[in-house]
Amino acid sequence: MSEINTVRSKGTLQLINGKKFKGELVANETGAAFYAKGQKEPMAEWHYARMNRMDNIRRGGTSSQITVILKDDARYVFDLNQGLKLYSHMDKNWADKPVRAKTRGDILHEQAERLGQKIEVPKKHLITRRHPNRSIGGDIVIYLLLLLVAVAMVFPLVYLVGSSLKPLDELFRFPPPVWPSHPTMDNFADLFVTMGQSWVPFSRYLVNTLFITVVGTFGHLVVAGMAAFVLAKYEFPGGRMFFGVVTTCLMFSGYVTGIPNYLIMSKLGIVDTYWALILPAFAAPIGLFLMKQFMEGLPTALIEAATIDGASRFRVFWSIVMPNVKPAWLTMIIFSVQALWNNNAATIIYSEAKKTLVYALGQILAGGVARTGQSAAANVIIVAVPILIFVFSQSRILETMASSGIKD
Repeated sequence: MSEINTVRSKGTLQLINGKKFKGELVANETGAAFYAKGQKEPMAEWHYARMNRMDNIRRGGTSSQITVILKDDARYVFDLNQGLKLYSHMDKNWADKPVRAKTRGDILHEQAERLGQKIEVPKKHLITRRHPNRSIGGDIVIYLLLLLVAVAMVFPLVYLVGSSLKPLDELFRFPPPVWPSHPTMDNFADLFVTMGQSWVPFSRYLVNTLFITVVGTFGHLVVAGMAAFVLAKYEFPGGRMFFGVVTTCLMFSGYVTGIPNYLIMSKLGIVDTYWALILPAFAAPIGLFLMKQFMEGLPTALIEAATIDGASRFRVFWSIVMPNVKPAWLTMIIFSVQALWNNNAATIIYSEAKKTLVYALGQILAGGVARTGQSAAANVIIVAVPILIFVFSQSRILETMASSGIKD
């Protein structure tokens, strides 16, 4: 690479998954490469012949945001201090670029940038039109429909919390009020008193559930992640058939496989132990499916570069692959926690000291009319943990559903 015909600029590279890396973009007469800070090998590299489109958003002065889209749909977004110079250099050496007529505004902007003048960026409106072909009335109708759907979805949760705070006289009032007139925590206090009267302490049920949920979820994450990595990035005989079997297993509910699972656990001698819940959680097909589909979009070049640098397969999996598929395994954690936390395990765990919190609270729910308030409080406790985990990681879940990962 000739230093005379080389243009450099410091800035950041943003990948499709949202991750940003500080470094330097270097371009010459044949192509360009981005070097992350402290790295000698380029993180992204291409020749001009591979380019399909290049966009430039002027930030003012010589700083720009440059988006490079290659013919294989790979996309790189750069925020560069000397973006104008790099954009002009790449545009000059990009021989087969699409013909685009310059407008009067483009010419004036280029002149202002060459003179170092600040370019005024149009102010963003409070409400932006994402679909210009739809009228404002159409937008209002859509937002009203979304509001109605949101109210319908949040109403059960509000009613559940309100019921747990109602005194007994309001619980049996008709028509039932959505929110109590005189909120009280007596239902929760009575619930803990009732749980404290059991010969097995309430804390024991809680510890059992936490242990099963944490160990089962972690094991599911590791097993599903390693299996998905092999299926997504390595070719071996029977790989496609194995994934087909996993996909087929998604069709069956837990009730269908209940008897075969019980027979297997009975032969292994793990009935009436924690492992009767933990081991089946390791093999849940939903986690393997999500992880495998997301890992297929991970650039193989990252894995090959790490292998060349001497990293073992497990090091590549744990240090490179897993951080880049974080949205997928966060989604998988949600499903796993929900399944394990809400499992009462009444058919495979018989010892009272080993039973779960949901089972103990379910016994209170069966206590009749006198325990209606305690039942409402118990329901709030049961649904609280899965809901809180979902709220804190919902953005990652949506990213998993909307994206297949970064592309090579």
